[in-house]
Amino acid sequence: MSVIKSIRKLRILAFFLFLTPAIGLVGSLIIHNYLINFKFEKGYNYNFKLDKSEKSSTILCSKNNEFCKNRNIDYQKFTKLGQCYKNKISETFINKEGDKIDQIRADESNADIIKDLNYEVYLKRSLEKELDTVCILNSNSLFIYNIFPFYYESIYQLKNHKDASFGTNVVVNPFFKGETSISNIVKRFPLNYFFKPVLYITVILMILYWYYFNFIFKKLTNNKKNYYFFSFGILSAIFLFFHVFFLGWTFDSEFLTKLRRSYVVFFILFEILAQAFLIRKVLLIKDQFIEYFNEKIIFIKLSFVIFICSSSALILGLLIFYNFSSNIDYILEWNYFLILLIFYFLSFLMWKKPN
Repeated sequence: MSVIKSIRKLRILAFFLFLTPAIGLVGSLIIHNYLINFKFEKGYNYNFKLDKSEKSSTILCSKNNEFCKNRNIDYQKFTKLGQCYKNKISETFINKEGDKIDQIRADESNADIIKDLNYEVYLKRSLEKELDTVCILNSNSLFIYNIFPFYYESIYQLKNHKDASFGTNVVVNPFFKGETSISNIVKRFPLNYFFKPVLYITVILMILYWYYFNFIFKKLTNNKKNYYFFSFGILSAIFLFFHVFFLGWTFDSEFLTKLRRSYVVFFILFEILAQAFLIRKVLLIKDQFIEYFNEKIIFIKLSFVIFICSSSALILGLLIFYNFSSNIDYILEWNYFLILLIFYFLSFLMWKKPN
């Protein structure tokens, strides 16, 4: 394989090595926030006869429904989002004559109170005048839902899947506010089914990236031995693989837990070492092969390597000697990993585009 063809492939790898993990990280956050913000519900069909203006439904609180503790036992959920009631539903407890029972609140579990009463208690549901925001019929999304109902139904099924779990119950912006860690967002279903495959692709791209760098430099310098940057780069990819593979695992052993957490540390360490040895080698040979390099980008990358090394040492020192709040830790974490990807973008720019 010629050097020109290898450089062309390396530039493509470097660009996608910048883009792919960025999509994995930022994309996971966007998906998480979208699912959290997805508010549409199907709700239960309470058999209101709306065509006959019967806008209430009443059930007896009995042993069958655990005295209204399991108040939806006799009802089924609507099968489609578009079947929801447009108006909010209120719940009140009434006696046989239809009078409201003030001592029983509808928003609490009142099974014991109802059971001890010596008269029949009913739960009355009524449609109010106020529109329900969780009903898609009241949303601006209705037009798109009518065209692509499958999309909204799929999002609903995904959010309400029995295995679905989310790191937060509100929309977050950890890059600026640090509400949560990366792992807390991406280790859970369904986000792990997006994040992990993207990072596995990243591992493959990393291995190819360091292989082609090593191959090109060996060709240019007529050297048969592998360079240090290649060894450190492959080690970085291996530890990234282990970090992603064990993401979300829990161990009873404290040693295994600490070992799992160490993978990301070794990934960062070997990545920085690989990039440092790489730029050192580039500086040593750039004058001989200047036709292949953008010299300005080389010095920008050198400055970036120095910046990452110094800032990493500074951050580590601060974390050791100062007890920052978790928000500060998480802000540093999200931004640090995104900034690391600039290594690969600069590698893409560092090589001149082959003719």
